[in-house]
Amino acid sequence: MKRCRIIAWCLVISLFTLSCRIFYIAGFKAQNVASYAHSGTEECGTNRGLIFDRNNQKLVEYESMKKQSVNNPAFTFSLPKRYSDTQLAPHLIGYTDYNNDGVCGIEKDYNTFLKSIQNKITLKTYTDAKGNLLWGKGTQADYSHCDKSSGVKLTLDFDIQSTAQAEGARLKKGCVIVLDSGSGEVLACASYPAFNPNKPAEALDNQDKPFINRALSLYNVGSVFKLMVCMAALENGIRPGFSVKCTGSTRCGSVTFHCHNEKGHGTMNMKTAFANSCNTYFIALAEKIGFFRIIELCEKLEMSSTYKLTDSMLMKAAALPTKSVLSSPAGLANFSFGQGELLCTPMMLANLYSVINNGGYLNRVKLVQGTVRNSKFEPLTSTTSKRVISAKTAFILQQFMYYAVTNGTGATAQSSTVKIGGKTATAQTGKYLGNRECLISYFIGVFSIKSDKYTVLVMKENGTSGSGDCAPIVKRIAEKIYCRSLKK
Repeated sequence: MKRCRIIAWCLVISLFTLSCRIFYIAGFKAQNVASYAHSGTEECGTNRGLIFDRNNQKLVEYESMKKQSVNNPAFTFSLPKRYSDTQLAPHLIGYTDYNNDGVCGIEKDYNTFLKSIQNKITLKTYTDAKGNLLWGKGTQADYSHCDKSSGVKLTLDFDIQSTAQAEGARLKKGCVIVLDSGSGEVLACASYPAFNPNKPAEALDNQDKPFINRALSLYNVGSVFKLMVCMAALENGIRPGFSVKCTGSTRCGSVTFHCHNEKGHGTMNMKTAFANSCNTYFIALAEKIGFFRIIELCEKLEMSSTYKLTDSMLMKAAALPTKSVLSSPAGLANFSFGQGELLCTPMMLANLYSVINNGGYLNRVKLVQGTVRNSKFEPLTSTTSKRVISAKTAFILQQFMYYAVTNGTGATAQSSTVKIGGKTATAQTGKYLGNRECLISYFIGVFSIKSDKYTVLVMKENGTSGSGDCAPIVKRIAEKIYCRSLKK
């Protein structure tokens, strides 16, 4: 009995001691234990609004990369990458610096708006004092401040931009432009060489100057200007049947001008001269019209005006020859087939051809549709189009362009699936590399698919001919747009 009492007292004392220990830990050490657990916080992501195409498809952050947590290297997560190494439209979108500020393009022009949008991932890591992850906590990613629906909405079409960029890569130096002929909206714009917005420093010392957007730079024009001369003639009552005999050359004052066909084209009317790009014919046509009426049309087409696509991206005015230059026979002859002092941006040339494709209306080129915040779209003020030539003139010139592809210098653009019209050019620059003159080659094509009308310009620096360098690229772009339309 005595032994049982001793055992009972031992149990009581043990329980009392254990209770005191628990009370001590809970009451006096709770704060110290709690201090062992801490939270490591890090923020990831671009913390900028996005840039979208016309269909709300992302043009940035459409790729992602794996990233390790700084506080917990064992934890990896998917982090949006702002730019791809093969980024779409880098000359239009631009890039940001180490302060997350836009340096050029849309990133610069809409920097304040884009930085006002939260777009970040917050990582929280919970460990004890020894750095061990706490059970049930570990690392957690918070996406509540990751806004993927707000940003700037462009007129670009992701698929058409991808097609234009891939097809035009063989140009090395040049540009590809696709416009909606009806609205003047830019569906695609690619300049070559391109730069990698993830590694912009690599482009600084490149002698080919990748940062230049060649679509918005002034170039010699060449024979694509012959469309404007035809337009001026038709608008001033000269009939398409006006004919001239090409013998291969013609004399203007003290200067002899040669046609590219040294043997001569024979008798040409406006349609066949356009298709065969006969210089002799267009010299005679310009003399019949007079330089004043051609310049008057250029003014009507706003060729002498500069306006903004965005704050930093400008549609520059064309450099038109002065009246004193055009008063000389040789100056007017050069102007008649797009040579001499005439300079123009490829973007403006593409828009001028859109006037023909849409029935005679001039639109100002548009790149930005508006901005989006919290799913609310705020459109930019739309520009109205204006009629600049008659529907009859536009229709006649459309037929000229189709004929130039089926029976003229644009034959390499002919397609079995899409009816394409257009004009070639091989412009002289007066600049030489060794004994070889640097030429600018073009093809500007127009076509319609269902109710949509497209204008595509391809330009190559240091080219050989518009028919060889550029027309086949327009053909492939048109066919791919057509194939895509079948899937809709």
